[in-house]
Amino acid sequence: MFEDTIQDTIVALATPEGEGGLAVVRLSGREAFPMARRVFEEGRLGEEIDSHRAVYGILFSLTESKEKSYPIDRGLALPMRGPHSFTGEDTVEFFCHGGRMAARMVVKACRAAGARPAGPGEFTRRAFLNGKLSLDQAEAVADLIHAESEASARAAIRQLLGGLDQQLAAIETPLLELLSRIEGSLEFVEEEEIAVPVDETMAILEESCRGVDRLLEMAPAGRLLREGIHVVLAGPPNVGKSSLFNALLEEDRAIVDDQAGTTRDVVSARVVRDGTVFRFHDTAGLRADPGRVEKMGIDRTWKQVNEADLVLLLSDGPGPGGGLLEGCEAPVIRVATKCDLVDSSNTNNEGMLPVSSVTGEGLESLWAALDLAVRGFKLQEAVSLGVVLNERHLHKLETCRADLRVLIQELTSGPVGDEVTGTMLAAVLSQLGEVSGRVFTEHLLESVFQRFCVGK
Repeated sequence: MFEDTIQDTIVALATPEGEGGLAVVRLSGREAFPMARRVFEEGRLGEEIDSHRAVYGILFSLTESKEKSYPIDRGLALPMRGPHSFTGEDTVEFFCHGGRMAARMVVKACRAAGARPAGPGEFTRRAFLNGKLSLDQAEAVADLIHAESEASARAAIRQLLGGLDQQLAAIETPLLELLSRIEGSLEFVEEEEIAVPVDETMAILEESCRGVDRLLEMAPAGRLLREGIHVVLAGPPNVGKSSLFNALLEEDRAIVDDQAGTTRDVVSARVVRDGTVFRFHDTAGLRADPGRVEKMGIDRTWKQVNEADLVLLLSDGPGPGGGLLEGCEAPVIRVATKCDLVDSSNTNNEGMLPVSSVTGEGLESLWAALDLAVRGFKLQEAVSLGVVLNERHLHKLETCRADLRVLIQELTSGPVGDEVTGTMLAAVLSQLGEVSGRVFTEHLLESVFQRFCVGK
């Protein structure tokens, strides 16, 4: 439950500002019901509030002495008694007319009644602290709000429903039981049969390590579901990068000209296809001895290539482009452009996808190659399991895996006392606990909830 210092009642607009048919103002805290009565039509919210039953009435402004002044809107009040609410505490949601003024006046009236403005993510933070959500589920709320594709939304809702929490529990539970047995053996040191056999301890640690590895394998999928797949179009000047960029977008976004070096800066655009977000980046042509300004563009091209998830290496002549992208770590799809101008019997472009941005020939095959490459990122597995790891999760899981490996190595090298094993196990469980929020600090909560919007 909340500490006394955060038991005050908070209020905020829970829907975006702007013109619309409906707005929701959320009031939550131990004084939510008395404050709601002050701003709502007399008698509509009696002392015996019927939880989860909407009441229709008039909302009022308040005087300095907290008396009803003049009507500001007519709408619904939905009271919810804790713990059966989103935050786990007494909550009232007012459904009023949309627009910029009505909802603002309702918030102002609630503040006059004694509520303070909610901070970013404070409602979800209270839900976490009241045991309504684990920390990774709370983060999934933000992921769902910011989702840009059906896939990212589906992954977020599955994590919100406990996907990652279940995966973590499968790793934590055997380790917690092992730690409990080891601590028990320390209390009864004279009874040797209580001690946990080393081979059994090793088997549990190895299986936990495999569980962490399975989660880490899906770490790239979390970022890609949030940001989209970054696809960089690269190649020599005037091979048709901008034309292909426009063809993939199905709009004229980048400037196309026969003069080499037309593209000097990175041009980016977003495409959603079959529930997946692709972020395409058209770049300056790569060549030796460029001019000063063109070199700046080429430097930006290399930066994009080094940060890419996929690279389309374009060429309009024979051969796959040799070592033009030597050292590129991202998967590379080689594309032969301007195939409408080239004899289709030319076999020098073996291993390259022939594409024409003019006729559209080969575009579906290129999309199929992109979709095939995306399958290697385990997006669908992350969606089905509800595992959307972020940088915080990744850091904790990597630390956890490293600590498990150290403990396994120690046990392999020779006898290790139960006290040492127990201490190292507790450290591993602490790292896992910070992912789910079973273990947390005020600093951790601040870093998590600062990316939330006010009202959520």
